[in-house]
Amino acid sequence: MLELVAEGLENKEIAHRIGLSEQAVKEHVSALLHRLAVRNRAALAEIATELKIVGTTDLDPAWLSYVFQKSPVMRAIVRGPEHVFVAVNEAYQELSGEKDIIGRPFREVFPHGALELLDEVYTTGRSKVLHDFRGRWGRAPGEADAYAEVALQPLPGPGGVAGISILAVDVTDSARARQQLAELSAEQLAMLDLVPSGIVVLDRRGAVMKVNQAARKLLGEGPFSDVSSESAKTYRLRDAVTGRDVPSIDAVLARALGGEAVRELRVRMFLPALGRDALVRIDAEPLRTAGGDVRAVVAAMTELVEASGPI
Repeated sequence: MLELVAEGLENKEIAHRIGLSEQAVKEHVSALLHRLAVRNRAALAEIATELKIVGTTDLDPAWLSYVFQKSPVMRAIVRGPEHVFVAVNEAYQELSGEKDIIGRPFREVFPHGALELLDEVYTTGRSKVLHDFRGRWGRAPGEADAYAEVALQPLPGPGGVAGISILAVDVTDSARARQQLAELSAEQLAMLDLVPSGIVVLDRRGAVMKVNQAARKLLGEGPFSDVSSESAKTYRLRDAVTGRDVPSIDAVLARALGGEAVRELRVRMFLPALGRDALVRIDAEPLRTAGGDVRAVVAAMTELVEASGPI
C-alpha cells in the first residue's frame, strides 16, 4: 500500500490495482498515516522512498545526510552516456580537488580516469568491482599514485541504464605497505638464494611474493599463484606416512596466517620441474609488524633423503 501511495495513485486507482474496495483502501491509508505519525500522503511517499533506499523506516532522519553526504566512503552518481555528475558527497568532492563537479561530465573532471570502465558498465548493465585501482585523483605533481577499492553499480532507467553509482574506499596505505613488503623481500632475496632450503614468502592474503632459487629447483619457474588447495593440485600433496591426499592445504596456511608457526610438516609431493616424487619437510614462520599483526609468512621446504636399504 505504501509503495502504491508513493506512485501518486489515488484511492480509487489503488482499489482497482489490487482488487479492494475504495473504502478499504481509504482505511488502509488512514492506518498508515496513524501508524507512521504523518499528516498527509506526501509524507507517506517520502517514507516509502526512504524505505527503498535504506531498507527501514526506523532510521532517524538526521542520519540520512551521514548515509550519503557525510559518509567517509566516496560516493557519486553520474547520469547518461557522458556520465554527467548529478550527485557527489563530501569525500568524493575532496577527492576530485574541484569545487564545482555537478553538471560536468566525468571526462572533464577526471581526464585520466577510468572512462572506459564507466562506458562498459553503462553499455552492459553489469556491475564492476575494482581492487587496488590505481589513479592520480587528488595527487599533486610528483606525488605517488593513489589506490582505491571501487564499485560501479548501474542504475536502471526507462530504456536500460540511466546512470551509474560510484563508491570508492581509499586503500593507498595498505597498497603501499604491500609494495614495501615486496621491495623488502626483493632486497633480501640475494641472501635467501644462499639458503640450501627452498624458501617461499607469502603475503598476508596467501599470495606468493618471492621464491628463492632452491625452491624454484623443486617447484619449477612458475608463474606462482595464491597458495590454495586448487593451486596445490599440480604437486599432488600426500601424507608422508599414509600416502593419502592432504585434505586441505588451506587449513595449514590459515594456521600460519593466524600467527601459528608450522613445524616439520612432512608431505610427499610431485615435483613438476624434476618429473618425480619427493619427500619434503615444510616449516612456516609468520612475520609480524611492530604492532604484532601478521604481515607475511616465510615457508621453508627441505627435500628429505629416504633410506634405500637396511641400516
